[in-house]
Amino acid sequence: GNADRGRRIVADRRTGNCLICHVIPALNAPFQGTIGPSLAGVAKRLSAGQIRLRLIDQSRINPKTVMPPYYRTENLTDVAPEYRGKPVLDAQQIEDVVAFLASLAGGR
Repeated sequence: GNADRGRRIVADRRTGNCLICHVIPALNAPFQGTIGPSLAGVAKRLSAGQIRLRLIDQSRINPKTVMPPYYRTENLTDVAPEYRGKPVLDAQQIEDVVAFLASLAGGR
C-alpha cells in the first residue's frame, strides 16, 4: 500500500470518514471523533495484519462493534440500493490505509 494515498483516504470525510470516530493527531484536522480509540501510535499496538482485519470487518473481533466493515459486503443492513454489494473501500484503498496506519508508531 501507499501511505500517502492512505493518509488522504483516512482524512477524507467522504471516502474513509475515519475522523468521525477516531482521533488521529498526525492529521492535525479539526473535529475528530472519540467514539473509537485514538489511532495515535496504532502501529505500536497492532500489526499491519491486525489493522487490515479491523478495516475489513471489525465485527470478526468484536460482534458488538459500531465500526462499519470497510470491505465486507454481505449480511449488511440499511445499505442504499446503489451501494449494495460494493465495499466502502476497494482492496487497494484498504492496503493504502493499512500502510498509513502502520506508519503511526509515534504519538503524533
